Amino acid sequence: MLGVDLWAFVVIGGPIILLLVLVYALLTRRHRGPAERRESDRATERLYRNQGD
Repeated sequence: MLGVDLWAFVVIGGPIILLLVLVYALLTRRHRGPAERRESDRATERLYRNQGD
């Protein structure tokens, strides 16, 4: 009987846990503002410039 109960938990609980993790990840995802994006682009350009030297 334990095997059936465990399988039921996996089949029912697994998708629910996965859904909760996906919702949490989407809600806590950090969006960069325009100033942060510009600074990131500048830093990337500096790295590429220094790499070419």
